[in-house]
Amino acid sequence: MKVIVTGSTGYVGSEVIRQAIADERITHVFALTRKPLPEDLAKSPKITVVEHQDFSTYPPELLAKLAGAEACIWTLGGRAYQFPDVETARKISVDYTLAAAKAFIEQLAPQLPDPQKFRFLFCSGKWAEWDEKKNMRVFADTRRIKGQVEKGLCDLADANQNKFEVWAVRPGAITKRHAGLMNLLTANTSGFIELDHLARAMLTIVVEGHKNRIIEAEELLKM
Repeated sequence: MKVIVTGSTGYVGSEVIRQAIADERITHVFALTRKPLPEDLAKSPKITVVEHQDFSTYPPELLAKLAGAEACIWTLGGRAYQFPDVETARKISVDYTLAAAKAFIEQLAPQLPDPQKFRFLFCSGKWAEWDEKKNMRVFADTRRIKGQVEKGLCDLADANQNKFEVWAVRPGAITKRHAGLMNLLTANTSGFIELDHLARAMLTIVVEGHKNRIIEAEELLKM
């Protein structure tokens, strides 16, 4: 399978690429990124780096570089407090993600042979909330934004059932293997998953599919 990966230089995205290089099921990765990849990743023959600065728009010349892609693993974004303000967080997390999904539906999905559908996997987060009016005391902005992306993607999938399917994974705290004791104690309070485990699970979902569109942390740990 040929897969697009965003957030390629980030914590999760870079690990997805590392795992994809080692995964025989993944034949090629298009790393859609603003910044160059680390040399150890970029030198792999399985990687094509596609530099792109404005994730709100997908011109024909960019999409031509992604021709043949069958799926996308979207790890661009983060928690709301990591951005200057909520508006910026929503723009990057919601607007950018849905703009890409729409472009892939319109331009990449039709290139696939019937009945194959373009697959889109969104890295969401634990406790993502679809009800924007719900009163939440913890991580409210982040949970609303993640929920808004999930709902938007599912709406697109419902409207394009013959050519687009979507999943959203909801990991809790994400730790590196052999993390320090303090990190593990903190992570255990929110359902942690090791980074390499998460990356492998995401690749399995995008290759094999999953019965549930929303995949909670507990299910990810079983994969």
